[in-house]
Amino acid sequence: MRRLVPTIAGAGIAALMFAGATIASGSSFTLRVRKDVHVTNAPNAMFAAKPVNTHEAVAVGAAGYAVYTFQGETSHHFICRKTSNPKTNCWAFWPPVSVASSKGLSKQAGIHGRLGTVRRHGTLQLTLNGQPLYYFTPDIQSGKKHMATGDELATFGSIWHIVVAHTGAAG
Repeated sequence: MRRLVPTIAGAGIAALMFAGATIASGSSFTLRVRKDVHVTNAPNAMFAAKPVNTHEAVAVGAAGYAVYTFQGETSHHFICRKTSNPKTNCWAFWPPVSVASSKGLSKQAGIHGRLGTVRRHGTLQLTLNGQPLYYFTPDIQSGKKHMATGDELATFGSIWHIVVAHTGAAG
């Protein structure tokens, strides 16, 4: 599998710090639904397992950015790892959705599954059905909360999937 290699190592670290600081505040956390998100991987086509270009309702974290799972990863089998090497530091591109506590977790209607947490590298990471949840750094850097650009990317040894919400209606 190809690896997404940082062009500016500090950018990934800055996004990770932003995501962690924004998400870890407060004692409760709600995974929300954002409708009509443009889900595409065109900006990262060289890493696409298959092309994606659609509008969907997706799960978003506290700051409003789409969240993703990593195919084959569970809270007992980690693939995306935090390392000190910028070429292998998955967390620089895929920062974990972190929470302050495992208490007070909730999700809006349409997000299927059970929320939980797992502690990794000093971070309490949110899980959905036992799969750790992540943000995609380029989504955060763009500032465009109605666009998600990491779905179906083959990086760091597996494939990323956006968490789709089931609203019963399109968009």
